[in-house]
Amino acid sequence: MIVAKTMAIVADGAVTNIIGCSDYTPETSTRKDPKGRSVCIGDTYTDGKWYRDGVEILTPLEQAQKELAELQSQIADMDAEYRKGVNSV
Repeated sequence: MIVAKTMAIVADGAVTNIIGCSDYTPETSTRKDPKGRSVCIGDTYTDGKWYRDGVEILTPLEQAQKELAELQSQIADMDAEYRKGVNSV
């Protein structure tokens, strides 16, 4: 068997093991595909989402999108403060 993806073994909502599987291995009630998330033993799985220490585990793309949105918000806030200062002169 060629290992193409990893899957997490989940028991009572907690990851108990990580296994290598083929691309054709289906999910089951205890074998879940983290779909690009770096889950490890001890993480939790609830309602289709993965968590580590209560924080959702994101894919690298999701993490980058989250950080980009936060930076865009900071830029918008700084721009608004700058314009307020310039317009007060």
